[in-house]
Amino acid sequence: MKRLIFTHVADIDGMGGAILSKLAFNNIDIIFCKNPSDLNSKLSENYDNSNLYNYDLIYISDLSPSRELLEKLLNDSKLSNKIYLFDHHETAFNAGLNDFSNCTVRVRKDDKTSCATQIYYEFLINNKFLEQSSILDQFVELVRLEDTYEYKKYNREDAHDLAILFNSIGKDEFIDRMINKIKNNINFYFDDYELEKINNKKEITIKEVEGFLKYLKIITIEGFRVGICFIKYEYRNEVCEYLINNNSDLDCIAMFAFENNQISLRSLRDNSSARIIAEKYGGGGHDNAAAIGLSDDLKDKIVSSIFGN
Repeated sequence: MKRLIFTHVADIDGMGGAILSKLAFNNIDIIFCKNPSDLNSKLSENYDNSNLYNYDLIYISDLSPSRELLEKLLNDSKLSNKIYLFDHHETAFNAGLNDFSNCTVRVRKDDKTSCATQIYYEFLINNKFLEQSSILDQFVELVRLEDTYEYKKYNREDAHDLAILFNSIGKDEFIDRMINKIKNNINFYFDDYELEKINNKKEITIKEVEGFLKYLKIITIEGFRVGICFIKYEYRNEVCEYLINNNSDLDCIAMFAFENNQISLRSLRDNSSARIIAEKYGGGGHDNAAAIGLSDDLKDKIVSSIFGN
């Protein structure tokens, strides 16, 4: 049986989809996507060239296509029973994507925020594609804690360290190391090489963040005080943490990462500002962590509104 998964390239929740897929299936192709706009583009391209018909099952993890595109795919008789969606973003939930067959969009479970890796893991176990294990449980929970920003709530810096490791060694090595770790260890831990990479990255991070914030500009959007800065995408959470730790009076930080064609938004207060602002510009996500895909047109409009006149 031939399978395909579309998953997020930019964080460890997207990596979780790739890692679990490689552990569960002998034959699966992976297409990595930067953001929902990129997912829409790649799904459409693979539909228009009939490549999707070459697969028996198609999974989508940690990103959701537009409702219009998803409906189009599921109305195709050759694809209607092949496509499975696993997402956790409130925007996808509010768009009613759960209404479609084989689509699971879940924001919370047992009073904890969900992540796509967790939802996909449950699907793989329930369908006996993957056997549950202690180390897999640990890995999935680390991903969930980091991706939902609950690692602070539960004092689990090791979850954030997992993301730092990913940013340090990159996608391919991260996937290979996690698969090897899961296959060969009973409990999840960082080896000496990984700890060195994590600690080295932490030393670099503070200088990078302070450099980004030197050029911070403050504007008002929807009544919120919003800080605007330009960053490298991998440092989006560290910028947020730095501002919170230094008692910033901002409601939200909007971080432009042009190499990833995305604006990452983080609420610095519990006020849903990140999601509200993201949705204003056609993006979405969670109340306190959201994003906007940067089309060339939107990029020009937003930069002009900030720096024009």
